[in-house]
Amino acid sequence: MGLSMMRDSEIHEILREPVVEHYSTPAISSTKIKGTTNRAGKHWWIAEPLVEALEVAEAVSLHPERVFSPVHATKQDGTLDGVDMLASFVTFVNAARNWTGLDKIPTTYIRPHMFRRTMAMLTDQFPNSETATGIQLKHLAKRALANATTRGYAASDTEWAKYLEDALDNVKFRKIKDLYERHTAGEEIGFGPGAERVKDAFDQINATVKARNGDARTSDTLLRTTRIHTRFGMLNNCTADHTNPVGAVCLENAIVPEGHTGPLDERCRPDRCANSMIGPEHLPIYDSHQRTQLELINSPATPACRRDLAERELDITRNVLKMAGGARDEP
Repeated sequence: MGLSMMRDSEIHEILREPVVEHYSTPAISSTKIKGTTNRAGKHWWIAEPLVEALEVAEAVSLHPERVFSPVHATKQDGTLDGVDMLASFVTFVNAARNWTGLDKIPTTYIRPHMFRRTMAMLTDQFPNSETATGIQLKHLAKRALANATTRGYAASDTEWAKYLEDALDNVKFRKIKDLYERHTAGEEIGFGPGAERVKDAFDQINATVKARNGDARTSDTLLRTTRIHTRFGMLNNCTADHTNPVGAVCLENAIVPEGHTGPLDERCRPDRCANSMIGPEHLPIYDSHQRTQLELINSPATPACRRDLAERELDITRNVLKMAGGARDEP
């Protein structure tokens, strides 16, 4: 449920051979029940681990039609009651703590939909992921952004906020630590003005570690205490200080939503912003995009308006590649 973001009822509706291709991407085929009377067929895009999990579940299922079925049916239609399942799971885990070593699961109100909401909250913390959250949750808007329903669904609740913040901070620290280790090993970690600031911070930390005759623990402590602002993204890494995003091009002439702090991801200009850090992992994307725009520009079948857009995209892409010293002159 957490990884597919399907509802409990939609998981119970999964029949055998559920994995199909939907727009050339693996997806689960099931039935949407909420908000409809005609039990519409829907698709949920999934990653490879879920494909494998479904294969295993189907192989061990004893039900002639369904992938997930209870040993003892708790509903008249033969499906499992998710509330009973969770209660049974909590009881089993807590009773086995003496040999598993797991912490006790608190006795509290737990319902299947909470796990789906947790995934929505997690994905909402990352750049441009609101669109993906909306698609997965089926709360689609006419725009390319998810609507207010998705925002409300993904909003952190006070009980979870601290846990989510800690988890995300740990993920971010591991990425920054990896960058630091690659930089101290002499590898290239990025290009652009944002990358230079990160490198300067790493150099200062490295110099301090050497001055103190420190080890990896010392560098970890300094990395955690040094204010290194890096938000990792698909097309670049943003190094703007979210409390004071000086030089953020995305905020120029922008209407900032009430309550929003920091840069506006959807208006990012990686080729122009003083906070932009282009990593080596981003270059293949821009290289591919450059070739695609050149094909459109050179094709006689491309409409004039589309060719103009392709030329603007090509300029942006080439500026990014020049920043990284990787631009190529092509006809």
